[in-house]
Amino acid sequence: MTEPNPEADSLVRAATLLSYRWTTRIITELDDNGPVARRRGSLAATFPDIPVDLLNTAVAGLRRRGLVRRETLTTGEQQLTLTAPGVGLGDVYDRLGRWARQHDYPGDQPDFVIRVEAALGLLRDPHTVTLLLNPHAPYEAGRVARAVDAGLVRQGAHGPWILTDAGRDLRGPLADVQSWATANTALVQRVRHTRPAPPVVRVRAAGPGVAQGAARPRATPRHSA
Repeated sequence: MTEPNPEADSLVRAATLLSYRWTTRIITELDDNGPVARRRGSLAATFPDIPVDLLNTAVAGLRRRGLVRRETLTTGEQQLTLTAPGVGLGDVYDRLGRWARQHDYPGDQPDFVIRVEAALGLLRDPHTVTLLLNPHAPYEAGRVARAVDAGLVRQGAHGPWILTDAGRDLRGPLADVQSWATANTALVQRVRHTRPAPPVVRVRAAGPGVAQGAARPRATPRHSA
């Protein structure tokens, strides 16, 4: 049995914040291509895969959580742009996406958004995060089941859990999420705890389950990760 870990709590809250519906999709678009004008229909044209009513709700939620803002230009035109915390997510997403691609998680999935959201789903599980932070502590099998299923850990010959290459490599992106959470403590601490994302089934075929509210794949992912 392990004691509650404040560091893990902050990381889980951060992963939860970044897992709200359409967050990865919208932040990635703005990070890749810059601000989007708020002219009539321009948002819908930029995000054709998101129904208009859901898009408006998602943007409002991102504004409340401090990740995007509206700017008024000298021309009077409004545009949607990233805040400083939103800009800081670009490198975090890239690191998560590279990890997922390197370790085929979830499966042989080419879409950047799905890869990132699947990785965030792992980091929404407090037991998995605690294990990654302190892999040498004793853990009950039930608490590491998700990490085992994801290929992050295996049991050693004499009982202790051992991180796999995927588990060790995930500690890099985890540190990036941790740095982002520390820099944006006020945003992160407002997040309520939610259930961890449902486990992702590791299959080779496209279209696996992803983190809660995951965005649909874009036709042409712009990230190279």
